[in-house]
Amino acid sequence: MFLLKKRFDIGDTISEIQADDIEKLSRYADKEANPLYPVPMLMNAKELKQFYYQLME
Repeated sequence: MFLLKKRFDIGDTISEIQADDIEKLSRYADKEANPLYPVPMLMNAKELKQFYYQLME
């Protein structure tokens, strides 16, 4: 997995994410994805919010 990330120059952060948008993004993602999409790990809005902040760093 990490080889593909390096090969395609995929970074660890997303600079376009704005702190002002995180509340809305986390609520929308929680509402849309849970439980409709098969994913390895479900995250609620609170967990998604933390994840978005990590992506900003």
